[in-house]
Amino acid sequence: MSDTKTAYSAASKHYIKDVVPKSPTEQERYRKAKEREAKYNDDWGRLSVNLNDIIQQFAPGSTGKKKGYKYKYVGKDYIVLADMIAGYLRIVDRRTSQFVKLDGTPGDDPETHFKILKRKDMRS
Repeated sequence: MSDTKTAYSAASKHYIKDVVPKSPTEQERYRKAKEREAKYNDDWGRLSVNLNDIIQQFAPGSTGKKKGYKYKYVGKDYIVLADMIAGYLRIVDRRTSQFVKLDGTPGDDPETHFKILKRKDMRS
């Protein structure tokens, strides 16, 4: 299995350390994202996922690309959007443009946010 977590983590660190401090727009985006994270983190944390496993399941073989403050993985049927500020991801069904749960079915907002596990919390 490919290790997509390494590239995502490096991009996230670069964005927060090098991009945010240089741009008022990115500072505001960062502030708002951290507010959302503080508000919803308990809900998102109940649905923690291994980024490598999610990419393998929903966008196998894809290489993530940085897009703004998201890291985007495009698969045949799904797109995985990983937030580099708050450390969560969402999965988009490419046919319906709806966010989906881990079983690929459409879900409501809380059901479709998944906290990305830190490497130390990932199973080997």
